[in-house]
Amino acid sequence: MTSEKSAIVVGGGIIGVTSAYTLARDGWRVTLIERNHAVGLGASFGNGRQLSYSHTSALASPTLLAHLPQLVLGHDEALRVNFSFDAQLLGWTARFLANCTTRAHRRNTRAVSMLAVRSREAMARLLAKHPLDFDRRRSGKMVLLHSGNDLRAARQMQAINAVSGIEQRLLEPEEAIREEPALAQCTDQLVGALYSPGDETGNCQAFAAALLRVLKEKFDVSFRHGEEVDGVTPSSSGEVVKLASGGEMSTDLVVIANGDRANDLAAPLGVRCPIQPMKGYSFIAPAGPEAPRRSITDPTRRIVFTNLGDEMLVAGNAELGPTDCAIEAGPLQSMIAAARSALPMAADYAKVHSGWAGYRPLTPNSQPITRMVKPGIAVNAGHGMLGWTLAMGSAERLAEIVRKAA
Repeated sequence: MTSEKSAIVVGGGIIGVTSAYTLARDGWRVTLIERNHAVGLGASFGNGRQLSYSHTSALASPTLLAHLPQLVLGHDEALRVNFSFDAQLLGWTARFLANCTTRAHRRNTRAVSMLAVRSREAMARLLAKHPLDFDRRRSGKMVLLHSGNDLRAARQMQAINAVSGIEQRLLEPEEAIREEPALAQCTDQLVGALYSPGDETGNCQAFAAALLRVLKEKFDVSFRHGEEVDGVTPSSSGEVVKLASGGEMSTDLVVIANGDRANDLAAPLGVRCPIQPMKGYSFIAPAGPEAPRRSITDPTRRIVFTNLGDEMLVAGNAELGPTDCAIEAGPLQSMIAAARSALPMAADYAKVHSGWAGYRPLTPNSQPITRMVKPGIAVNAGHGMLGWTLAMGSAERLAEIVRKAA
């Protein structure tokens, strides 16, 4: 690869920034375009801050299918579906339901698990070359198990991850409390916990900002912020990126990495990516007297807890279908109540001082889309709730695909 080859990456979230890194490292002259004033201000900002390499279970599953009547009736406050007759949403939903079989769920979970391992390895290589400060902690992760069904699902996850080389241990309730004393406050009976000592936490937005500094200083990457991309036009001499401001930029390669908005650019090219925005929430509150040291996932309530030191971050909820990014009081208060119910002394829930809502780009099989969609045009999007976890692995996959296409 020579420095004469140019690439434009559209989207300055964690996926766009890591994509820019692997391309620049491989010799591409990269321009990163982001509509906000800085990188990592969308889903990368409001995520659960967990590098959750061990917890990669696909959302579409037989368990969720059995739960469908409750979703249709609106009886699950943590996972809501806003049904409409939108053709794209209906088509996506049909594909999602087709992935709810046992066979598909295992296949999809295994594929995401393998990508997570690749991501962990790529992250280690990156940090060995470019030490970045992003509040990284190897805290480990515990998934709470409240029922026999939870236990069976945990055993399946453990078996899949064992093939990928991920260390996990199934703990009895007493063992789980010894490992994480904060679990003694659980209001629900535990039948056990799935413990992954190698999982980490970190500030995703801080990581993206630190990596951008490396890109600028060491790889001469150009960052254009506050710019909206209106479209991409293929050309025999390269690709033309049209800006909302009226300008145009020519390049040899375009990478569409703008998350749930990928189809804004892909669809006019005759490419429809099966991505739907899934709205999620997070909030930050002062740490409580029994704040867990480990990252905690409560799959029953669909929330995660991440210790930030003096503060506790809680993320979760999922809303599919027509909506907007507004922070609605109802769902936020419902999530705060769920967190208080799960771990009542993990945080001072009366002093929640930061709430966030935004879109996570989800595919029907929970596998991100990383591929060339046209000569000179690639997509890297659709990472759902695991964008931070899968970012480096997807960026390496993108670089590999681009090398093969060159």
